[in-house]
Amino acid sequence: MDRPFTPDIVAFLQSAEKWIGDELELDLLRAGDRLLVRTRNTHYLFVMTGRHGAELTTDRDDRPSGPVQIQGCVFGQSRMIKPGHLFCGGGLEIRYEDNRKTFTTTPIEAIQWVKTAAPANSS
Repeated sequence: MDRPFTPDIVAFLQSAEKWIGDELELDLLRAGDRLLVRTRNTHYLFVMTGRHGAELTTDRDDRPSGPVQIQGCVFGQSRMIKPGHLFCGGGLEIRYEDNRKTFTTTPIEAIQWVKTAAPANSS
């Protein structure tokens, strides 16, 4: 069986577009888009597969990878979440699909979005 494609995070970082700013609404992402979220400790690269679903890789061997659901961002040390949004200063919250565990990162420092999907046809 062929191993699934794993993007090279270093190559992605070298070719990626500019950082997008302070906040991102997840509903803007489409399958095929790439999203890089940088925290103090880790770079998280998401290749979007559907609504808030993605294949995750990181730049660290001690972080899990694979299919995830991006839940949103938590505010500081509270468990209050802003679902469907990512913002700098908040902790990225993701749920791993294989074991259904939820993981919250250290505060987001930067968000980068590379659109690779064709724009939706508007009538």
